[in-house]
Amino acid sequence: MQYCVFLSGAAMTPEDLLNTLDDLGNEDFTRFKWFLQQPECLEGLPVIRKGRLQAANREDTVDLLVQTYTLPGALGVTREVLEKIHRNDLLHNLQRGAWQERQRRDVQLRPSERSGVSGCCLCQDVS
Repeated sequence: MQYCVFLSGAAMTPEDLLNTLDDLGNEDFTRFKWFLQQPECLEGLPVIRKGRLQAANREDTVDLLVQTYTLPGALGVTREVLEKIHRNDLLHNLQRGAWQERQRRDVQLRPSERSGVSGCCLCQDVS
């Protein structure tokens, strides 16, 4: 089962989150995880406990984000935290990378298989 989210017509996956976290240096990654523990920073969303994040690598952090917030929520939280750590460049990369992947997939699919979905919605591709 593959989950994806469409954001501005672009399919977003946990791999997109991982690629974004891979672009953070160690100091920025530590700050990213710190914000995930701060209730006042996430405005009503659950925090991820320090004990779960302390030793988490980037892959574990993506898993925790998706488990805690679901994929659409994890993308939203990631966007908020990237803004807080002043990494707006990664916001653009995240959206652009997903758009490019979507375009690549559409080229490979027959027209009858292409999704006409655009905007911001959750889709499930059940294989």
